[in-house]
Amino acid sequence: MKRFITDSFIDRHSKNKITILSGPKGAGKTTFVEAVFIDRKVDYQLIDLRQTAIRAEINKLNIEELIWLVNQKKQVLICEGEHLKLLQQLLDAVLDEGAIASVVLTASNTLNLDDELIDAIEYQGLHFYFPPPTFYEYTRSTSLSLESSGIESRLVYGNYHPLELPVESKKEKLNSIIQLMVESHFSAANRINKSEVLMKTLHVLANQIGEALSFNQIATFIEVDNETIERYITLLCMSHIIYKVPCYSTGKTYEIQKKFLFIFLDNGIRNSLLNNFNDLSLRIDIDKLWMNWLIAEKIKWDKLNNTVVQYYFWRSHTRQQVDFLEFRKRGISGYKFKYSKKKGLKTPPLFQKHYPEIPVHTINILSYIPFLTKS
Repeated sequence: MKRFITDSFIDRHSKNKITILSGPKGAGKTTFVEAVFIDRKVDYQLIDLRQTAIRAEINKLNIEELIWLVNQKKQVLICEGEHLKLLQQLLDAVLDEGAIASVVLTASNTLNLDDELIDAIEYQGLHFYFPPPTFYEYTRSTSLSLESSGIESRLVYGNYHPLELPVESKKEKLNSIIQLMVESHFSAANRINKSEVLMKTLHVLANQIGEALSFNQIATFIEVDNETIERYITLLCMSHIIYKVPCYSTGKTYEIQKKFLFIFLDNGIRNSLLNNFNDLSLRIDIDKLWMNWLIAEKIKWDKLNNTVVQYYFWRSHTRQQVDFLEFRKRGISGYKFKYSKKKGLKTPPLFQKHYPEIPVHTINILSYIPFLTKS
């Protein structure tokens, strides 16, 4: 499958010394870069820091030794660059031409780099977001009709794999991705030392999908302090496992404040955490799966297009809600999500009273395509 960023990546990487791909584990970042290099007959060196033993050996090197290693090829792919202790010094050497190689970094977590360097990379368009394939990418690779017919599978098994992959293979891959995601974050640097707390946090978020939650509520469920929960959730966001959507409020009467909607990057990851791969006909969480999938797909699509947008949801203490709000340059739009083909849902009276200028649309199985493909 040709990924959305392919042409831009090839063009910008060929003209620059540093390129970064960041996204969740298992999305295929390294596979993508290697495929581009092989297709273009690029002679490159792979430094794979996913492997603990290699990571330990590489991190024993001083900066001179590391530069020598990198200079063995004109192109270097560093996989999981966040694990390289001397990453900042190496990139400084690359920019100062102390290292002759051009470097491609992949990362599943935030890179510990100077703000000025990050800003420069972002400004030049050299930082690419790389999620699992989006609905748009799948439709471009196969067909709109095929992907539309597979929506039920996407809501249960997510987007990490093509529709035709056998069910048991999908389950196995999702379980392995979760194991990789969780294991990679237990370190002193992240102040994560209790795997059971991180897993409990994930399970609470999975069970409460679509609900407005505060850090205090989550901490109460797990019986830990707020600071711990806030730190763990920040890490989960930095690792591209969840998105944190804040509650919109202007202080009007009955509006909920200081809560968040936690969206899983991928429905399959959420369902695998709960070991619930039941068909939609056997589920009571269809609308929550529908909402999570749509919001996650929209966020991924916007990030791929480098679209500047702010996301919110809205709730009242009287149980009125707007599932999703987008603040874009062209204006503000609200959405309510309902999987079934029923008529449009009514705008909550309280929201209409406070924000009459914001239109609220219903997105169902008949109307989702424009929502997912507009940027």
